[in-house]
Amino acid sequence: MLRVLPLLLLLCAFASGCFVFDELDKGKKILDDTSPKKPAAAPAANTAKPAAPPGGDGWWANAKALSGPVSDEGGNNPAVACTIGKTTRFMRKADCLSQGGHPAG
Repeated sequence: MLRVLPLLLLLCAFASGCFVFDELDKGKKILDDTSPKKPAAAPAANTAKPAAPPGGDGWWANAKALSGPVSDEGGNNPAVACTIGKTTRFMRKADCLSQGGHPAG
C-alpha cells in the first residue's frame, strides 16, 4: 500500500496536465480561425513612406517642447502645456480647453 500511493500520486500529477495542452491547441485554432486575415503579400521594403507635414500628427506624437511649427497665421491658437488631471500634455490651446484641461501660458 505504501508503494501504491506514491505511484498513484505520480500518475495523477503527470496525467492531469494533458488536457491543458489540448485546450491550448483548441484555443489557438479558434484564434487562427477568427482573427483578421493577414495581407497576402507584404509591401516592398524599399518603398518610402510619405513624410508627415510639419504640423501633422507625426510632429505632435514626438513633441518634447513648446517650440515647433507656427500654430496659425494670427497666433490665436498657440501650442501650450496642458494639464489634464495629473498629466501634462503639449497641444494647441483650443484642444486643451475642449478636453477640459488648463493651459499654461
